[in-house]
Formats: sequence, C-alpha cells, structure tokens
Amino acid sequence: MTRGARSRDRRRAGRASRAQANLPVLAVALVLLTTVTGVCVAFAEGALLSADREPHERRASNVLADRVVAADAPTTDRPNVLNATDVDALSPARVDRLAPVVRDTAFRVRLADETVVERGDPTGGTTVRRAVLVAERSSEERTVDLAASESVTLPRRTSTVALRLRPGSDTTIRTVRANDRVVLHDENGSGLRGNATIRTSRYETTTLSFERDERERTGTNRSETGTVIVTYYPEETTKAVLEVTVDA
Repeated sequence: MTRGARSRDRRRAGRASRAQANLPVLAVALVLLTTVTGVCVAFAEGALLSADREPHERRASNVLADRVVAADAPTTDRPNVLNATDVDALSPARVDRLAPVVRDTAFRVRLADETVVERGDPTGGTTVRRAVLVAERSSEERTVDLAASESVTLPRRTSTVALRLRPGSDTTIRTVRANDRVVLHDENGSGLRGNATIRTSRYETTTLSFERDERERTGTNRSETGTVIVTYYPEETTKAVLEVTVDA
C-alpha cells in the first residue's frame, strides 16, 4: 500500500471516529430539543387556557359587583349605598340568583377587608373593586305629650317612621302630617289610634304634626291627654371598598 493510500485510510478512520463520538452529543441534543418543545407547548396551552378563562372571569366579576351595588338590588338602599344588614345576609344561593353568571364557579365577596360570602377556594381568579357607602341604621324614639304639643321635629333624617298613637278618651286625632303632606287621616270619624308606619323623605328634616278635633282645639276647657310615641331610624354611612373575586 502506498503512502497516499495509507494517509487516506487514516483520514477516513478519523472521520468515522469523530462521527461516532458525536452520536451521543446528537442524541442528548435531540432529547433536550424534545423536552424544550414539550415545555413550550405546555406553556403555550396554559397561556391560551388562561387567556380564554380571564375574559370570562373578568366579565363575571364585573357583573356580580355591578349587581350588588345596583339601585334595584336587594343589598342596597340606593345606588352604590349598601345596606349593611342585607349584605351580611348574602349566601351563595342568593348570589347565584343575583348574578347567575357566577353559578357553579368559585367566588368571594369582601367588604371593608372582611369576607361576606364565599364559595370554593378562589385563590386565583380575577378581582374587581367598587367604592361604596355602607349604611347602618339605629332606632331612636321620641314621645309627644298631646297635652303639651301638637308636633315634633325629628333631629335626624329618616325614611321610615313608626307611630304608636295613644290618645286619651278625651282626645281625637284627625290627621297626621309629615311636613305639609298628609300621611294619616281619620276616615270614619272615630279618630286615629293604634300603630302605623309611614314613609318620609330621607333628603329633608321631617316635622310631624298631629291635628286634633277642631272642637278640642278651640274649646275653653281643653283637657287633651294621651301620647304619640315616634320611632325613627336614622342612617349612618361609612366609605368602604367592595371586592369581588371570581375564579372560573
């Protein structure tokens, strides 16, 4: 064999040896490529699922928040003014009736950093917030002595007044007015007595007046007796944040 032939054989053997040495490297590279591709596909699928889920979650969160603060909602006294008692009474079933879009989903409703109602475990999901007022009512009472007065001005505004009319046997109440509006009137001539609830304006101070029989008002020997017990429910409001999370 000539020197040239031997040289060519050595080069071929070297190339074959290098090719064989590169096979494990190629195999490792293929494994890595396959793994990376799988991970990328998984991330892409997760991103697509998340992208599909997020609009639904955001829509459901906004719908529920809007329904809770709506003017006609069972949780409000007026738009964006939540009745504290009614909000505390929320349950998952009531939330489903209020906003059917959240049915069969995990959700949480928080008010002033306290959880009001929750279903499931909404650890992720989409959260929306609304600035609201929270209204709480207490009851206060005034007693009107009919022998001394024919009216009373309530010191705080209220939308509801409960009256207990207790005129004496010598006193006949014909009409009750809230400011200039007649809210109770004697239709049968026997006079007003007993219990009654009237609506008043929460936007203005209310003066209640009790008009008695004209003969009693003008008689020379006035001996009117009896009382009217007035119970009213003033409102106190505080600012708070309503937070709604839906995890679909």
